[in-house]
Amino acid sequence: MYLELSTSDVIILSSAAACLVAIVLLEMLRVVIPDVYEWVADHAKVKRETREGQAALERLMAVNRENAAQRDRRSAERFRMKSQLARLEMTLSAVERDRVEVWHELGRQGVADSLYTARVANRILADQSGRDFDSAPSIWRYTNNVRIWAAGERPARQMLNAEFSPDSGFAVQELTFVTSARSMDGP
Repeated sequence: MYLELSTSDVIILSSAAACLVAIVLLEMLRVVIPDVYEWVADHAKVKRETREGQAALERLMAVNRENAAQRDRRSAERFRMKSQLARLEMTLSAVERDRVEVWHELGRQGVADSLYTARVANRILADQSGRDFDSAPSIWRYTNNVRIWAAGERPARQMLNAEFSPDSGFAVQELTFVTSARSMDGP
């Protein structure tokens, strides 16, 4: 069985096949074109949202930079003010410490006794009284001097150590001979 096709039949069959292919293509385009339009619209929407989001992000970053700069300026100003306040407090305590002197008396003046003076400090009590007035006697914030009547330097140091024990945090900074009672007995 042979099929003989003439040229006119081939042309007709070719044109029918071309029409079928065109119909199939048109149907495919009819189904695909809305999807393509939808993809294009989605792409444009995504691009627009991306541009809007980028603009909003840039505005937010600018606002954040301004807020950070303002926060840094406030922080620097607060630091300067705290530093200045700390310096003023230190100056005030130094002026107050220099202005006020507390004198303690040890021993009684005897015939052969000499007068000695000493400076006594207690860093722990000074810090406590500086932080909280009720925690330690406020006299330890100031210069503490002691008048000691003793027969000599060694008994004076013993009296100082007995009254102001180094174990309790006291420190004798200087012991100075002032005068002797014998020299006051004169003519």
